[in-house]
Amino acid sequence: MSNIKYVKGNLFDLAPKGAYLAHACNCQGVWGSGIAVEFRKRFPKAYKQYVNICKEWSPEHNIGDYLILSDEVVVLFTSKDYGQNKCHKDEILYNTESSLSNIVENETSKITLHIPKINSGLFGVPWEETEAILKKFDGKLNFVVYELE
Repeated sequence: MSNIKYVKGNLFDLAPKGAYLAHACNCQGVWGSGIAVEFRKRFPKAYKQYVNICKEWSPEHNIGDYLILSDEVVVLFTSKDYGQNKCHKDEILYNTESSLSNIVENETSKITLHIPKINSGLFGVPWEETEAILKKFDGKLNFVVYELE
């Protein structure tokens, strides 16, 4: 049995109440495009927490780590920057694995992350490559991946 379940539809409409909603983020405190805009609109308190952490800590401190914010929003710091300054694909994949490893190491129980196809949007990483990283966490983390129809 796989640790990845696919669901057709919108993450925000279909994820159960209280579920951990995760997405890949930059370390600059910017949720300015892509699905990050939706997270910013729907979870303004979590966005403010994210911005404050990014102001408090350097990108080098946050990269490859994670945060669980209010409303069970989980930030995976997979790229130091965004846009033309985003990290290279290999760095994003490395940082994704590091972020997930930190979750396993620090959380007291096995959790399920409800996610879009992280990294595959504006970070430009082919989904299959991120999916391979997620599969490494079989038995440690579960993922529900939402695909828009």
